[in-house]
Amino acid sequence: MYRFGLFLTFLAASLSAAAQSSDLQQRIKGFQSELAASYAVKTLNLQGESLGALEKEEPAYQTHFKLEAKEKSEDNLGRSTKLNAHIRVFEFETLDDLNWAMKRWMPDFIDHNAVKPGRDAKTLPHADPSIVVIDGTTITVLTLPCSQFELERFRTWRKQLTTYFGGASSVVIEVQGCEGPLLWTKNAPDPKDRTWK
Repeated sequence: MYRFGLFLTFLAASLSAAAQSSDLQQRIKGFQSELAASYAVKTLNLQGESLGALEKEEPAYQTHFKLEAKEKSEDNLGRSTKLNAHIRVFEFETLDDLNWAMKRWMPDFIDHNAVKPGRDAKTLPHADPSIVVIDGTTITVLTLPCSQFELERFRTWRKQLTTYFGGASSVVIEVQGCEGPLLWTKNAPDPKDRTWK
């Protein structure tokens, strides 16, 4: 009887995790589909910005893909290039798992910079423009090459990212340009809250 109870608990947890992952995969596909006319999805030989300690986590599910423009356009250095964005999605089994990951990520954030929960920073040395959306048990990170940063385009990326990976209670962190500033632009945690410290 005890084994049967244990099996049912394991089965319920597995089904819950599968449902979470299935919903997230649908959102990823929707995000990619909306941009399919202008961007190709690349999944091989990806580099992208260093995400610090987050890359060492072992979430229940994770993916990394690059959206690369199908047409060339001019970047900030006057070069004709295909604009691109790296997107990484991490889904944790529980909120506690996500909170522990955030606790480890804050002192070793993007490009190994230390960040204080809820506190903006004027600069983030060596960091590329980035958008982080934390919603439920999911962390979604979009990074752009510094040479391709343009504020209106950045705002469009933010809107698309929050539409597919966010919600009313999402926390949003932005690195709004090359090397900052870093801003907590939505539902910033109270700096006195110890959850992510």
